[in-house]
Amino acid sequence: MRGLFLSLLATAVLAFAGCSQAVRYPAGVEKGQCYGNGTCNSGLRCSSENRCIPEDSPTRSEGGTTGSGGETQTGGQAGSNDTGGASGSGGQTESGGSTGEGGSDPSGGSSGSGGSDPSGGSSGSGGDDPTGGSGGGGSGGGGSSGACSASSSTTEVTFCNGLAVGAMTGYGWVALGSADSLSDPTCDTAQAAITEAAPCLANTNWNQADALCMSGTIPALPELPTDADYASNWGVQIGVNARDPNEGMAGGTFKTITFSMTGSPLTGLRAVLHKNGDPNTTGYCASMTPGTAVAISDFNSACWDDSGTSLSDADVPSIDKVGVQVSSSAAAATVSNLCLTKIAFGN
Repeated sequence: MRGLFLSLLATAVLAFAGCSQAVRYPAGVEKGQCYGNGTCNSGLRCSSENRCIPEDSPTRSEGGTTGSGGETQTGGQAGSNDTGGASGSGGQTESGGSTGEGGSDPSGGSSGSGGSDPSGGSSGSGGDDPTGGSGGGGSGGGGSSGACSASSSTTEVTFCNGLAVGAMTGYGWVALGSADSLSDPTCDTAQAAITEAAPCLANTNWNQADALCMSGTIPALPELPTDADYASNWGVQIGVNARDPNEGMAGGTFKTITFSMTGSPLTGLRAVLHKNGDPNTTGYCASMTPGTAVAISDFNSACWDDSGTSLSDADVPSIDKVGVQVSSSAAAATVSNLCLTKIAFGN
């Protein structure tokens, strides 16, 4: 049974194993793509390259300059969406200016990479029992716009536009089974749904700038679930990478980890850790309650019956992924704006 389970577990994390694309800036922030309706976050506007740039950025004038042009003394419209001013008449007495360039390219630069490893979650978060699930890999996360405040904390992790700040500095992600669904977050300017078959490799649309949040549904497992049921319906998971490019946390050794969370559900949750260098199919999980410290030694590679390998405090520098999972069970579950707001490591 265990051998078959691990085989199914490996299948469930193929999305994680293949997520090696660079992460771009998330939609709506500076240098990120515009939202699907052509807008950006406050203080930004959408350029003709479909990138969010500061509202006061110069426009690329493909028409007339803004010099004097008659009674109105404006040489044409200033233009929007980076198309520049119109080249038509600027007033009743004379034309509105030459058709030369009105400014430099304000596109904010190329899309750039927000990190080389946007993949998410560890794999060993499931189990053979009805409270488990096979656990999965995370899809890619968004990145910071560059406006995030730096933090020198070595014991706390907060979030800014999908990026961890403090003791971890990687990108956030979500993961789910093929039978499970997420309505939030969404992916890219099309705001497409994130699924196991269609993970979001860049530009995850997080609904809060200071948290990683998810909403979705988990169907009930059948009365006598099979390994196939667990493989397709293990639940939903939200998490974050320790670094970008992804690697272990390094730094000090800690004895506990505490998750601060809001939303629903706040009971029956699992915390999931992964060590750098371990196979994608090896993760360590533990039951957890938000706000209550969990000992690092409580994390086990088979937490459903504690029959696997446990972590030790010395493993903390190797932790490269941290996640929170809502597991499938005999009852259907609704996940409503479940947000990871802070992670704290303690002694």
